[in-house]
Amino acid sequence: MSPKSQKIDSLAAEWAAKRDLGTLSSQEEAEFQDWLAADPRHLGAYGRAEAVLSRVERLHVTALDSARPKKSHQSGWTRRRVISAGGIAASAAAAIGLSLHLPENAAENAFSTAIGQIREVVLADGSVVFLNTDTKIEVRFTEDVRAISLLHGEAQFDVAKNPRRPFIVSAGDTRVRAVGTSFTVSNLPKKPVQVLVKEGIVELQRADTAMSDPVRATANVQAIAPIGAPIVTVAVPDEKLIRDLAWQRGRIALDNQTLEDAADEFARYSEVRIVVAPAVSDRTITGLFASNDPVGFAKAAAAVLKLRVEVNGSEVRIF
Repeated sequence: MSPKSQKIDSLAAEWAAKRDLGTLSSQEEAEFQDWLAADPRHLGAYGRAEAVLSRVERLHVTALDSARPKKSHQSGWTRRRVISAGGIAASAAAAIGLSLHLPENAAENAFSTAIGQIREVVLADGSVVFLNTDTKIEVRFTEDVRAISLLHGEAQFDVAKNPRRPFIVSAGDTRVRAVGTSFTVSNLPKKPVQVLVKEGIVELQRADTAMSDPVRATANVQAIAPIGAPIVTVAVPDEKLIRDLAWQRGRIALDNQTLEDAADEFARYSEVRIVVAPAVSDRTITGLFASNDPVGFAKAAAAVLKLRVEVNGSEVRIF
């Protein structure tokens, strides 16, 4: 790493620690914003510093909990207390280049999640990717483009602005282009590629029809790209947007959905399978449920719909 890059990472770690501790004055906050705007690399370094602080906090708290008697586990160690007590901010700059650093040019890497796992990844440009269950992406940055391949699964992309280097997500035969925005892309078996825009604007285009006009989607719009059919867009009200992003909080939000559809959704997050009897498969359910608790969902749904549940190892039946 060059001396200039080391200096950027060191300053980023200092800003991250100060902001997390809440010690910045209004003047210092303005200086921080000026620092971010001064060089595109600053945002990436700051994003990595934030991620490192989160990781160090988890490691530090785990160590404290291991050494602490059981009765004191509720002492409430937060990242702020860990930083102030242990001086973690000073070591964050050294860790940045080791844990999450993705070189700015010609870099390639892959990130994935297992069934039931949710993961946050901070990329070298400061963009943040949230990977849903059973998801895999490949990342390749060059001087001209930030390219992501969503091989399977679902991910939200909070993109750092950089008009000179477009951010392009490929899923199946669909390309999603953004400059600075927040959107989710899903590439699931037997379903069309779907893009849900939370903020900003994205452009969708088929990989094999580069000469065709791209389809634009703005905030609160969902774009659907069926295989062999035109890309369509539909408006999404705020409440549905919140439901569709509930997976980031470890939840599945159902809105008048059939038990069969609910079973398919839970199958994405757990090895335990929900089997719904054909006679009741079209019964509907609404609610917010823990994505990693299919048995709890089955029991709750059965209680509401006056049905029965039978649990047998890795299978739970609703009938």
